Amino acid sequence: MTITDTTTIITNPSKTFRPSDIEASLGWLDHGAELAHDLRGDKAKHRDVIWELLVEAVEVIDKSPDRERRWLTSGTRSGWKTPGFTRSELIKLERVRFLSAMKPFDSETRCLPQHDDEERALGVMGWLRWLHAAPSGDRLSKAAVALVRHDDYGIALNLYSPGRKTDRQNLNEIKVRTAGLILTGLKNDLGIVPGDGISFQRE
Repeated sequence: MTITDTTTIITNPSKTFRPSDIEASLGWLDHGAELAHDLRGDKAKHRDVIWELLVEAVEVIDKSPDRERRWLTSGTRSGWKTPGFTRSELIKLERVRFLSAMKPFDSETRCLPQHDDEERALGVMGWLRWLHAAPSGDRLSKAAVALVRHDDYGIALNLYSPGRKTDRQNLNEIKVRTAGLILTGLKNDLGIVPGDGISFQRE
């Protein structure tokens, strides 16, 4: 896959999703439902499923070995390898980090994520593309990534709406808008809608 192909996937989701993308997304949402239920029990909602998947995705990407710096500055992208990632996945990861203003992981990790975790993380982070179509969506996307890192509350609110107080209501707005836009994207582009409890299903 070329960089141009990857850019098309990022910016025009409705034209590029395949049946396999729908099945993969449903599997990720099942996993997210387990995460949300483990955390919130019967109080979990569909938006909690989305949020917990984002939390896990950022953690997985942050724990990946920090070799991109050497790879990106060497001028020979095709020569950079890392366990579990293909070249096309690395291109996607670079773009996701750029669009989401993710800070680099500053040291080598001792815990390498499994390939399924990496694939799910890249896919879930790709859902942030649906935020960019909304007003101030670029700021919302960056704020959401900062918010899932539990020590970045102030940064998240400053990215989303500079000057507002860092209180629970304002931070919750970031979470609700992010999950809502992703739920809308899942429905409009993949035909995936909330089901019983915190499950998801085809429309």
